[in-house]
Formats: sequence, C-alpha cells, structure tokens
Amino acid sequence: MSRDPVPAASRHRTASEQVGVALLDAAQAVLDRDGLSAVSVRAVAAEAGVAPMGVYNRFHNKDGLLTALAVRAFDALRVAVEVEDSDDPLERLRRSCRGYRAFALEHPEQYRLMFTGVESVAAPSPAAQHGTAVLQVLVDILRTATRRGALHPIDPVQAAQVIWNAIHGAVTLEHANLNVTAKRHGFEPADTYEKMLDVLVDGLRQLPRTTP
Repeated sequence: MSRDPVPAASRHRTASEQVGVALLDAAQAVLDRDGLSAVSVRAVAAEAGVAPMGVYNRFHNKDGLLTALAVRAFDALRVAVEVEDSDDPLERLRRSCRGYRAFALEHPEQYRLMFTGVESVAAPSPAAQHGTAVLQVLVDILRTATRRGALHPIDPVQAAQVIWNAIHGAVTLEHANLNVTAKRHGFEPADTYEKMLDVLVDGLRQLPRTTP
C-alpha cells in the first residue's frame, strides 16, 4: 500500500493557503538568514522561486508581508510561553518566562520584527491582536497561581504586563549585548535572568500595600 506523502495538515489547506504558507516560509528564511533589512518582495519571491507579483497578490505589499510574518512570530512566541500546568504554579510562571527568553534568543530577527519591524504592531492590527494573545497566556498563569493561593490577590492583567515589561527589557538588553559589564564581573545572562525572575516572583508574593 502506497504512503500518502502529503502531511495531514497540508491536505486540509486550500491551494491559496498553501501558497501563502510557502511564501511566508520563504520570507522567514530570508529574515532569519539575512536580517530584517533584507526582507523585500523581490528577495522573498526569489527565495520562493516565484515572480514578485505572486507575493503582491498574496500580501499586497511589503508592509502586508511583514505584518503576516509578525503574526506568525507572535504565534510562535505564544507557543513558547504556553507551558503545561504543574503542582507549583510559580515554577510554571518561571518556565513560561524562560520559554520567552529562549524564543527571543533563538530567533533574534523574528523578535526584532515583532517589536520594531511593523508600524502597526501598537495599533488594532492582526499583529497587535496576536501579541495580546501572548499576554493572555501570562494572565491565565497568574490567575491560576492566585486561585491556588500561591500569590496574594492581584490584578492578573497588570501583573502580566509588569512581567512582560521586565522580560522584554532583559532580552532586549541581551540582544544589544549591553550586559558586557555584568559579564566581566562573572554574571552570566542566564543567571541574571533567573535573579530577575526571583525578584518578580518575590514581589508578587508580597502583601499588597495599604493606604493609611
């Protein structure tokens, strides 16, 4: 009996969807290999082996292509921070934050694109919506931790935003190699990141301040 060479997921895609995926695969290859500045309609068309009009027909222009790439990257980041539940909800939070750093370091150009390469990321755009889904993962983890008594009652949305601010800042500094001074003193980025997580988790454990 012959084996079907086409993956099940591909069999369910329309021809148009398969073309879109192939073009995004090509765009991601250019991005990862050559950097954000190298991503253009012509470069992606050449990578995919199609005429530039094929890219225009699918994504309209370069901005549309970059937005689609950012959406894909945000989806991959969401997968990276979605970790399985465990008996220790705070360790689950730590593992989620470690997944964030791992993604950012493994895919630096994708990470750069997500936050600086698309003008519409801060607007109600597809990229922004998929970015919000990443935040929602952190919100759900914090909500679970609070419900189980591992944290004092907090606003999970605000706390999730604080965490994202911190971990984004950490990996951005690491990307820019602005931790050289710390490394000279024997502090490795991974260890510094863990110390930051300690501070974040300890801060979330503190009793909320009361106004006199």
